[in-house]
Amino acid sequence: MISEYDLGCATCGASLTRREVTGEALGLGAADSLEVAECPNCGGRYFPETTLERLGT
Repeated sequence: MISEYDLGCATCGASLTRREVTGEALGLGAADSLEVAECPNCGGRYFPETTLERLGT
């Protein structure tokens, strides 16, 4: 199965890296850490399916 980490950034094409950020830092008010795929080049963030599932509950 292909994940976000296998794809390039939709904005600049750079490889994405795995990063943990707090929900608060994303403006979600949650204190838990959430996994995101982040572009080290332009700062774009993408949400893996597992993170979206956690946010949906």
